[in-house]
Amino acid sequence: MKIIHLEAADVEQVELKAVEDLSFMQVIDGDNPQHGGLSHFISTDDNFQVGMSTYTKVSLKLTDWPTSEFMYFLEGQVEITDEGGESTVYGRGDAIVMPKGFNGTWRQLSPIKKIHVTYSAE
Repeated sequence: MKIIHLEAADVEQVELKAVEDLSFMQVIDGDNPQHGGLSHFISTDDNFQVGMSTYTKVSLKLTDWPTSEFMYFLEGQVEITDEGGESTVYGRGDAIVMPKGFNGTWRQLSPIKKIHVTYSAE
């Protein structure tokens, strides 16, 4: 076993692809939104994952978010509004946890880069 170092510059090299609607997120705004990411660590049972991702400007409707996800923003800003209408803007240096089952809106104010850690055991 080795220590895994996450280097923020690595995400600069990822190939971007279109953000597509999924059962838990639908694109509601954005001019050809794209994303890319790297997985730096995946546990042997696939329940715990660590990586980095980048997104061009996009707005998403989130419904029943499928995992508990920790996010640390490296660049950019996003406004997240919960289903009760409370919104908060997060940006560089902010860290949040989006719990499994979250419902709301993700509206990027700029392109973002983030470190993400997910846990998805039942």
